[in-house]
Amino acid sequence: MRSYIRNQVLAVLIGVLAPFSTYADEPKQDPFRPFPDQLAPSLFNEVQDKYEFGIRAEEKALYYYVLKHLRETSLKDQKQAAEFNLQQRRSELKTFREHPQLKLPLFPDIFKNSSRYKGRLVTLTGRVRKLIHYPAEKNEYGITTLYEAWLFTDDSQQNPTVVICTEVPKSLEAGLPQGTDVIDHVTVTGYLFKMYVYNAQDTTRVAPLILAQQLEWSPQTIDAKGGQLFSTLLAGGLIVLIAGVAFAMWKASQKDKQLREKRVQTSQDQVSFDRLGSKPESKPATTRPASTISEPIKPEPAKPTLPPESKSDDEQPE
Repeated sequence: MRSYIRNQVLAVLIGVLAPFSTYADEPKQDPFRPFPDQLAPSLFNEVQDKYEFGIRAEEKALYYYVLKHLRETSLKDQKQAAEFNLQQRRSELKTFREHPQLKLPLFPDIFKNSSRYKGRLVTLTGRVRKLIHYPAEKNEYGITTLYEAWLFTDDSQQNPTVVICTEVPKSLEAGLPQGTDVIDHVTVTGYLFKMYVYNAQDTTRVAPLILAQQLEWSPQTIDAKGGQLFSTLLAGGLIVLIAGVAFAMWKASQKDKQLREKRVQTSQDQVSFDRLGSKPESKPATTRPASTISEPIKPEPAKPTLPPESKSDDEQPE
């Protein structure tokens, strides 16, 4: 009887304490599940990074399953999960935990700590320099076309992120717009599938491989009227600038001319020291001003000269 009672008591205690033990284990689970549809990162454990030939045969089932999963979930929820993942990552790094105003350089962190991001949603924004499409391999999810974009972010230092998706804007279905070799303001949200090996010009390199639902492109449009106004203002500014330069040059030339004339006048007014010892040249009377000509001096009448007095005979010598 006592053993029966003891067993009943133990059963009750186990029933009461079981929920608490389950709750205590919850924090140990993966925290990157802000919505139920996010894939568990453990699904990607068997995906081999830096495999020489791209996607292994045994990885292709998961490869297409992830693309199918992305098509069936909300892009808004995917972005929410990616932001949640980013904040969780920031909380792990002391610098960004203590300085929330700092921006986490996501690409370098993914590149250096790919195991931390593998199988998790991330959002990247940058420029696409390569965009191609090709038929998908046979799969059970009805995926017929794949789009491959090479995305470069501001913090990637010319290192690409390879993006595989099933949707692009209508204007990009045939590739980059004609006459364009790069498009900016492109955003992608997807799972980091693996670190992908590709052939560069000099050697083989590694890039993150992101599986996404679609590319988001926000081309910067310029208003026609605004563009015309800008062109008009620019032309007007150039005209004013040219006119200002021409006026300044004219003013400078006028000033130089005045200085030259002043120098010539000064040199004419200077005394020649070589001529100080020579007699001044007499000027014709006709050239003298009338005001300086005086009345001619009349000569005095000549006085008659008397002959010397003759001596008398008495005074003559003997």
